[in-house]
Amino acid sequence: MRTSLTLLATASVVAAGAGVWGWNHYVAGTWASSAVTVQMAPDLDAAGRLDALEEAWEDTPGERVLRHVVWRGWDGRLKSGQYTFSPEESVQSSAERLVTGDRDAVDVVVPSGRDVGPIAGAVSRRVFADSAAVADWFSRDSVMWRVLPNTYEMWWDTDAEGVTARMLREHETWWNEDRIAAAAAQGLTPKEATVLASIVQAETAVIAEAPLVAGLYLNRLNKGMLLQADPTLIFALGDPSIRRVLDVHKDVDSPYNTYKHKGLPPGPIRFVDPRYLQSVLHPAAHRDLYMCAKPGGDGTHDFARTYREHLRNARAYQTWLNKQRIFR
Repeated sequence: MRTSLTLLATASVVAAGAGVWGWNHYVAGTWASSAVTVQMAPDLDAAGRLDALEEAWEDTPGERVLRHVVWRGWDGRLKSGQYTFSPEESVQSSAERLVTGDRDAVDVVVPSGRDVGPIAGAVSRRVFADSAAVADWFSRDSVMWRVLPNTYEMWWDTDAEGVTARMLREHETWWNEDRIAAAAAQGLTPKEATVLASIVQAETAVIAEAPLVAGLYLNRLNKGMLLQADPTLIFALGDPSIRRVLDVHKDVDSPYNTYKHKGLPPGPIRFVDPRYLQSVLHPAAHRDLYMCAKPGGDGTHDFARTYREHLRNARAYQTWLNKQRIFR
């Protein structure tokens, strides 16, 4: 009788040990044969996040991770975000990441450009933020000039307000003491430098030419001359299809009409590539006051110190435009 009880106890221990071994093997083992990505939106409650995982992992090995989350009682602690699990990752490690918020960062490209719509669209393609909400934030006067186009690492679950807050922090970082001093050396505040850089970028797509253009506009500002920048007229008219500015365009009633109003316009006319900001902070030193696009359409310009020389350049360009049948 004693022998039977001993054998039964031994069998129970072995069975329990086998169960523990099996469970440990289950949670310590890998579960994915290739990289797996899931997303849990930040606007979901705990139940919604669990539902999102159940839907994403139904009839897949991911159910093992989900079962472990539920068994541990962690289903109410799931954190929003995007998670990518490698084939080498264990069930337990994957479950722990879901409840500790060890999520993916994504690269978010904030492009430069004239219109806020495409820029907001580019941002929202990489994060949870709604493009219309991003556009609303970026369009605000207090925000637009502070947005620095670049590539930023963010959490996938960042909303529009979070994206904007990140842009404002990056603005504060970019405008360090040296750059503020460089702007002041040109007689500009950071905002004024940004406004001027937006005009320079709209004027030339050739980055090597940007310091020359910046120097020219600074020469005009320093002499109290009108900037007479065609891109500001086009912005004021709201018609980016205009390729040839005519005298009738110069009558537009707008603070952005630099043919009528001295100094810089009240805000930038585009979201500025930081390289153009650098061209304003470190402009080319010269005495030119006039510029005109070169014939040929390569995007470069002829520069001139005198109005007479400028008229000669302008006639050459107008002749080329006529030959190309570009009348507007």
